[in-house]
Amino acid sequence: MTSKLATRKKESYKIFDEIARSYDFLNHFLSFGIDIYWRQKFLGALPNLDKINALDLATGTGDVALILVKDKRVEKVTGIDRSKGMVDIGRKKVEDKNLTNKITLELGDGVEIPFADETFDLVTISFGIRNFSDHKRSIQNIHRVLKPRGKVAIMEFSLPKNKLMRALYLFYFRNILPRIGNLLSGHGDAYTYLNKTVEDFPYGQEFSDLLSEAGFKNVSHKAYTFGVATLYQGEKLKC
Repeated sequence: MTSKLATRKKESYKIFDEIARSYDFLNHFLSFGIDIYWRQKFLGALPNLDKINALDLATGTGDVALILVKDKRVEKVTGIDRSKGMVDIGRKKVEDKNLTNKITLELGDGVEIPFADETFDLVTISFGIRNFSDHKRSIQNIHRVLKPRGKVAIMEFSLPKNKLMRALYLFYFRNILPRIGNLLSGHGDAYTYLNKTVEDFPYGQEFSDLLSEAGFKNVSHKAYTFGVATLYQGEKLKC
């Protein structure tokens, strides 16, 4: 990782503040709506428990939190994000759906994770961990705040293995997506930066290995949409 990119990751919340109003629309538009399908996969990653208290890191505008509460076993979701602009929009979405009794969105750091040990049954992150200044420390803290039998589920961009698909994907990601995203968001280089974070981030087995190193068991990863996105899962076993 270049020092410039590392510095921008530490202040990435400022970028999300600036593009918050157009973020949801551009997510759906630039992914052709597939991002909605990807996030639905979290419902298949819930721990085998009767009652679930979940934490969603880099919650943004609360899309994953709103998906998680569709399962009746999920009694509470706490979402944290460093971007006030994103959280404010997320809170409005939660209020509009009358779900303030089940979803709480707060300002918070997904690296340090300001919660006590063994607080949650599930921790999720959707397309956010690549923007963290220290994803290894975040994974360690995720393990810390999970209860025994708890699970982590992380969806993140990855690169297709197929050479043709990779070439097409990278052409779109490097040339088309940044131009459209920057233009429609009104931001000079937000989507250029976001593209760089995808190519810089470890994915597949390399990221699964990081989960194992942090103490997670039964670690797995599954690619979706030709490998454009990957869902990683791991369990914290009983001590």
